[in-house]
Amino acid sequence: MSQKTVLIVDDDDELHTLYGLYLKGASFGLMEAYNGQEAFELIAKQRPDLIVLDMIMPVMDGETFLRKLHGDDRYTDIPVIIASVNDKIAPELLDYQNVCSVLKKPFTIDLLTKTIQKMLGQ
Repeated sequence: MSQKTVLIVDDDDELHTLYGLYLKGASFGLMEAYNGQEAFELIAKQRPDLIVLDMIMPVMDGETFLRKLHGDDRYTDIPVIIASVNDKIAPELLDYQNVCSVLKKPFTIDLLTKTIQKMLGQ
């Protein structure tokens, strides 16, 4: 079985470090972006198996990224875990087929890892 790759899209450096340590320790490959625009450029080059998406970021926020992702047939099957402090997420975003879970920050890294494993069938 090949290593599954998780794309972390968050503007917080500390969270990138924390997520990276645990996800690599759980044998996941890791891709990183600091806003939605960077993330979209990355997935055009290398397709992740799952995306962990913050909603509040500069340049392109999570909502704009998710709408763009949803509008592109090449990417609608990539599962997305929304990870946000904001619990006022537009209801139509939650209906997108690739949104598989919403985690309200702060959450434990163990919960994130288990959610990722469940979504990727591990």
